[in-house]
Amino acid sequence: MVKKIAVLLSGGIDSSFTAYWVKQNYPDAHIEAITLLLYNNWEDIEKAQRVAKFLNLPHRVLDLRKPFEEKIIQYFLSEYKKGRTPNPCAVCNQEIKLGLATELLTREGFEKIFTGHYVKKVQYRGYPILARPKDREKDQTYFLALLKPKYLPYLEFPLGDLTKEEVKKLAQEVGLPTATRKESQDICFLEGQKLKDFLKKHIPPSAGVFIYKGKVVGKHSGYYAYTIGQRRGLGLRLGKPVYVVDIDAKNNIVFVGEKEDLLKNTVEVEKLNLFLPEEEIFQEKTLWGQIRYRTPAKEVEKIEKSPKGWKVIFKEPFQGIAKGQIFALYGKNNNLLLGGGIIT
Repeated sequence: MVKKIAVLLSGGIDSSFTAYWVKQNYPDAHIEAITLLLYNNWEDIEKAQRVAKFLNLPHRVLDLRKPFEEKIIQYFLSEYKKGRTPNPCAVCNQEIKLGLATELLTREGFEKIFTGHYVKKVQYRGYPILARPKDREKDQTYFLALLKPKYLPYLEFPLGDLTKEEVKKLAQEVGLPTATRKESQDICFLEGQKLKDFLKKHIPPSAGVFIYKGKVVGKHSGYYAYTIGQRRGLGLRLGKPVYVVDIDAKNNIVFVGEKEDLLKNTVEVEKLNLFLPEEEIFQEKTLWGQIRYRTPAKEVEKIEKSPKGWKVIFKEPFQGIAKGQIFALYGKNNNLLLGGGIIT
């Protein structure tokens, strides 16, 4: 029987219901609600305190502001300086929320750590891995593609078998204080700022040019404000829609082109994170790869090893593959998360 359990309580409806679920299912365990202080998220902490009080659970705050600043915010800015498009949420799950927090809590003797992520944990070929949840609209496996496998045995995800609507309904029935709280889709540390404004504060604006078919067609105030595939907000009048197709950070150039220029069927992936041994993955009959959160996965034709990772070739091209984004690899009917990496 599990004796000591931590629930990562962010103050949102999903983690609040998870805390309630744990209390109902582990009546004899010592349960603590833990909220991570990552930046100025004091409102989240206040909401979490209310939920913990409602559930009669001990609550405390784990101050991880310093590592969050170093490993997430600074990483985020350095990636944009390189002309890449980072995914801070996936790296935060890897390094902070489910990485460092798990490390610290297991050292304290917590045997299990429960979170409100919409994923399932399953056994496959003798290894614990993640699977897509019941609610495919809320599927968060993509954001966990970089999670270090050593932490999986300690982590539990009870919302994997529920839909968001079911969680909302149950939370309201229970009367949880956060049952009607709206969830934010924004990057947390932007705190409501527009991305462009946040970047301008930290990266000095520097005039550069747009190039279309070898010719300068306009000026911009910084390459970092653009991402591959972007069409809106370019301020170009070329008589037809154009898209960002490449970024030269060194020379502060943003290249634009036609929609078909965005189509690519190959990605280079580095910093591989695998939930199964590589040889086991290569034995899978069919593999799927996903290159952005809201972009459906596509079938992989083949994977070739490269000096720093993999070269992944797809059967059909993707539109708008961006350096710095997460690559997630799936097997078994595009359902099981086998690993991931960073697109370079």
